[in-house]
Amino acid sequence: MRPSATLCLTIGNRPAQLRQTLASLLGHAAFDEVIAVNDFGDEPTNSVFRELCPSGTLVVQDRQMGHHIAADAMYERIKTPYVFHCEDDWVFETAPDLPGAQALLQDSRASMVCFRAVEDVLHDKPLHFKPARHEFNGQKTWRLDHLHKQWHGFTFNPHFSALSLWKELGGFSRYAAEKDISAAIRAQGRVVVYADPGACRHIGDGVSVSGTNRKSLSKHVKAWIRSKRDRA
Repeated sequence: MRPSATLCLTIGNRPAQLRQTLASLLGHAAFDEVIAVNDFGDEPTNSVFRELCPSGTLVVQDRQMGHHIAADAMYERIKTPYVFHCEDDWVFETAPDLPGAQALLQDSRASMVCFRAVEDVLHDKPLHFKPARHEFNGQKTWRLDHLHKQWHGFTFNPHFSALSLWKELGGFSRYAAEKDISAAIRAQGRVVVYADPGACRHIGDGVSVSGTNRKSLSKHVKAWIRSKRDRA
């Protein structure tokens, strides 16, 4: 049985890639709800989302808040126990195994199940960077946490996780960068497990918008304080 999950997407400034992401993913999987947040506010991207997800929820903010704050604004609206987190620059070539991912989360070491193919993760890494086989209750997966002490506890790459993980973290806005979220989860002894086979690959090379959304830590904190005050 398909687990009760919300598809959450961070989108913006990449309407063509978003169209490919949604068309490929929704052609393979169904979700209870779909929520997206566009921290850049561009109308071409919003139009693609409304076209392909007419019953979805688009979170609109009156100003750019930064990635983590925007993601928190989206997660605050989730009502399902599970989340399928995605961005707007992926193509899904096979169906993500959501029931299998739900079962894998019963492993106390698993923080989430990532559906990015491990060969796509490692495509530009040195040859000695090899994934490690991991098995739980007969399900075979890959792990990469042996390759780095800080990463591979968390990723914003397409993944399936329990909403409780976000609540345990106290939201993403507490952390300056994705690596800090990952380090906090690694400190708990938990890691990302990668589905085998993977279901998607990255199509955002050369069209990243992260550079236009970078903030100093002080600006990030000020934006977080403003967002909390506005919601109060």
